[in-house]
Amino acid sequence: MAIYNLTDQLIHELGKQIINGDRLPGDTLPKIETLSEKYGVSRTVVREAFKALSARRLVKSVPKLGTIVSPRSEWQWWDTDVLAWASDSGNNRDFLFKLNELGHTIEPAAAKLAAKNASHADIEKMTECYYKLEKSLGDIDAWAHTDYQFHKSIYQASHNELLVNMLQMLYKVQLDYRYATIARLDHLQGETEKYLRLHKDLLIAICSHDENLAQHRMYELQEELAFILSS
Repeated sequence: MAIYNLTDQLIHELGKQIINGDRLPGDTLPKIETLSEKYGVSRTVVREAFKALSARRLVKSVPKLGTIVSPRSEWQWWDTDVLAWASDSGNNRDFLFKLNELGHTIEPAAAKLAAKNASHADIEKMTECYYKLEKSLGDIDAWAHTDYQFHKSIYQASHNELLVNMLQMLYKVQLDYRYATIARLDHLQGETEKYLRLHKDLLIAICSHDENLAQHRMYELQEELAFILSS
């Protein structure tokens, strides 16, 4: 379990409130003195927390108004803390669908590049990850982690460092995304087998170095995920 100092704790508390919608864009945060007394921390701690939230563009200082919550369009969404707060939010269904939309855009491209660039070692790694995924059926934790590793092996096979780094940056939210889909799979008869078959079809397409088919198979997989999330 992560251990946070007082400043980190306040950053996470206020950050989650903003992401959850408890403090809406345009809302003015309480004064430093008020938050200092409420949370039992020094004013310096509150100021540092404000600076950290400002660096993530969640808040901004407005003359004569104070520190206000910024519009969502200005938030630094690729910050790992912002992503984690959004994923942990009690209102994260919309965020999960946004992740799926991102997957529709990025993952088929990663699969196509993997089919083009995968080495023999890459194919062995992807195949190994797939068989681990097969064996993980029925174990929620194992499934979530092995599914992530399978997709990570595809990104690595693309030999595009930017794609690999992006996936690694999204590690926590990707796991949360998988836990959410697994929870829904348990209530959808036949979908688990279909979901696994789509992974196998994707693997075969990449191993065959069929770029267009690999792209299509990954798109089919993302469509299935969208169906699962909406069910």
